[in-house]
Amino acid sequence: MSSSCRLPAETPRVSEQQRITTFQCATYWLTTTVSRSLDPLNLPLWRKNITVLIVGLYSAFAVLATSGMGAIVTQVREMYPPEDQDRVSDLLTHPTLFMGIGNLLAMPLCVAVGRRPVFLLSLVILVASGIGCACSTSLTSHIAARDILSVAAGQSEALVAFMVQEVHFLHQRGRAATWNAAIQGVVTGAMFVATTYLVPAWGVRWWYGVITIVNGVLLIASFFLVPETMYDRVLEDDGNETGSPKAARVTTTTNHTLDPERYGARTWRHDLKVFHFKPRWHETWTFYKTAALSFCIPAIVWLLLLNGAFLGVYVFHSSTFATVLLGPPYLFEFGFLGFVQLAIVLANCIGLVVIGYGSDWIIKLMSRLHKGIYQPEYRLLSAILPSIIAVVSCVIYGQTAQHPDQWSWAGIVVPYAAGYLAFLGANTVSITYVVDSWPAEAGPMLLVVAAGRGFISFGLSYALVPWIARNGYDGSMRELAIICGVFALLGIPCYVFGRNIRVWSKKRLYPSPAC
Repeated sequence: MSSSCRLPAETPRVSEQQRITTFQCATYWLTTTVSRSLDPLNLPLWRKNITVLIVGLYSAFAVLATSGMGAIVTQVREMYPPEDQDRVSDLLTHPTLFMGIGNLLAMPLCVAVGRRPVFLLSLVILVASGIGCACSTSLTSHIAARDILSVAAGQSEALVAFMVQEVHFLHQRGRAATWNAAIQGVVTGAMFVATTYLVPAWGVRWWYGVITIVNGVLLIASFFLVPETMYDRVLEDDGNETGSPKAARVTTTTNHTLDPERYGARTWRHDLKVFHFKPRWHETWTFYKTAALSFCIPAIVWLLLLNGAFLGVYVFHSSTFATVLLGPPYLFEFGFLGFVQLAIVLANCIGLVVIGYGSDWIIKLMSRLHKGIYQPEYRLLSAILPSIIAVVSCVIYGQTAQHPDQWSWAGIVVPYAAGYLAFLGANTVSITYVVDSWPAEAGPMLLVVAAGRGFISFGLSYALVPWIARNGYDGSMRELAIICGVFALLGIPCYVFGRNIRVWSKKRLYPSPAC
């Protein structure tokens, strides 16, 4: 079936609880008022909000544990003898690689056994590996425990994004994804500030200790409050063929038959179960096959490259801003570096409004302009502003870092936050576009984007020092700006031919009905 769906000519003036969802496709022909329906789309609003909050906090502390060491690397080096100093950098560079590996392992597993058990297992591993990092007696054991921690933290990317999308209707996904990212960014930024005070006072081991305690609390909260979000929906398509341009009828009623004998009724006892499905191990092979085939889809390859490039901008900024600000002429005090992270908090607040709500507003506007027909390609228009921001931030950052005597310190801090905002935008566009376009294949495709950009980031982290040594800050940033600009322009053919690409992929690569 086409991913298109028709808006009602007039939306009744009713309460928010009764309002017809304007972009509810035939895939989701469900009753939104059936309280005992097991479809996570029909969860009460407070359960959806608490799910977004918990997984957002999980993501925040996963990012803090894996990426927050850059600000305290000086204290970490003091823990080890001179002969180990060259290996200390492994504590900083390994996480992105092992987060990608974690995605490769966990995402197929969540298809076989469900999202909830994989999410809970990730929290268990985070707690255990956090204790291992805090109690490590050598650099080797510290690196090993940190690598395991990074494998579990990898689910903060694709799996969390998948879970957030699965409990929200199509027209709510942009804001939901950005709320999740905003929670992650705000909490991470606040903890970065706290880190610069906590570590000098209590040491690196208690830094791990605080993170582990929070993860333990999140594990308990998740067991009681985060439901299983995977659900096998009955597709009702009026006989349309996959890829048909015929628009789907929007409705708030359904012929969808609940199957309590298979799924059970939605009760607290039901929700507390860890496993809701019999393991379907054969689907792991299907998952990897789907992921491999997605490399044949130009739009997916483009999203991977765009995410990798924009993440590269953020990695470049986050890896070098402290060196520039601590040196002349700025001579920042170490404690002030934590407050620089408040710029990330501001970027998340801006991103929530401009990218999250703006994305949903754009698709509503474009659908009205096209007689109520929704196309997932409307989501790609939300990538325009982040692309401009990424290119401009690269240029300003490079010039400021190379010629600090000619620029204010704001030339470092503002582009640092802007680069993160650009990555946030690319990430949000990728998640919503993939889930809207290929709902049945979204998991493997999100894996390709999330894991792929992790590997790209790992490669950049090793190339960073020689890159700067060869071209300087301005030359390196200029090259990265060109890369971001070229990849952004590739979005034009993806927008123009996006529908044809989707129809072709569903007929040739994924011939079974996907939505």
